[in-house]
Amino acid sequence: MADTIRVLIVEREPLFRRGLLGCLGADHELDVIGSVATANEGYTLADESAPDVVLVGTTLPDAPGLDVAAEMRRRFPALATVVVAANESDDELFAVIRAGASAYCGKDVDEDLLIHIIKRAATGEYVINEQLLAKPYVAARVLEQFRATASDNLAPQSAFAPLTDRELEILRKVSNGLTNAEIGVALGISAQTVKNHVTSILRKLAVNDRTQAVVTALRRGWLSIDEPESGVSSGSSAVGNGTLTGERRGRP
Repeated sequence: MADTIRVLIVEREPLFRRGLLGCLGADHELDVIGSVATANEGYTLADESAPDVVLVGTTLPDAPGLDVAAEMRRRFPALATVVVAANESDDELFAVIRAGASAYCGKDVDEDLLIHIIKRAATGEYVINEQLLAKPYVAARVLEQFRATASDNLAPQSAFAPLTDRELEILRKVSNGLTNAEIGVALGISAQTVKNHVTSILRKLAVNDRTQAVVTALRRGWLSIDEPESGVSSGSSAVGNGTLTGERRGRP
C-alpha cells in the first residue's frame, strides 16, 4: 500500500459529501481524489484517478448504491469498496456482502472509526467479516447461501469467499496451468486485465503467489480439483505437480 491512501467519494447529498471531505481531508494519510454525486461520475473518476478506496452511498440518483458497489468491484478488482448507508439494516448488510464490499457503515458513523475502516480496507482487509459475526441472523443467511451454492457445485461468493465470480473463474484456470495470456484468450479479455484480477486475488487471500492462491482456494472448498476445464494448455497443472515456471511460479 502507498504511503497516502487515495479515496473517492460517491454520494448524492452535497452536505454529507462536504462533511466527508472535511473529515477525511484532515488526516494526512488520506488523499480525497474526488467527490461526486452520481454513479457515472464515479466510474469515470475511478478509471482516471485509480483510487485505493471508494465510499459509495446507497441512495445515488442514477443507480442503486449496492449495484454501484458491485460494479465498482467488477470494473476495478483492486479497489476496496466501503458502502455508507442512509439507514443500516441486516438485509442491506447481507446484500453488501454479496456485492463484495470491504466494509459497511451508516452515515452516523464516528469520524475516527470511518477513517480506521478506510485504512484497513486499503490494506485488503474485509472489515465486513467482523460485522457479519456480530449479526447471527445475517451469518446464518450467508451460511445457507454457502451450502446452497456448494450443492450446485459452484464456488460460493460470500464473506467466507471474498472473490468475485470472475476472480474465481480466473483462479480456476490458473489451477489448470494457464498463463495470463492463455486465460485472456479463453475469456476474451487482455492479459493485463487478467494480471489485474490475479493481483486482486493475491491481495484478498493474503498470499504471495499464484500457487498459494490456488492451494488456499482448494483448502477452503472454493475450487475442486476434479472440476472440468475446457481449453486447458498442455502444460502441467498449477497444483497437480508443482511444475510452475516463470509467470506461474511467483509473479501475478
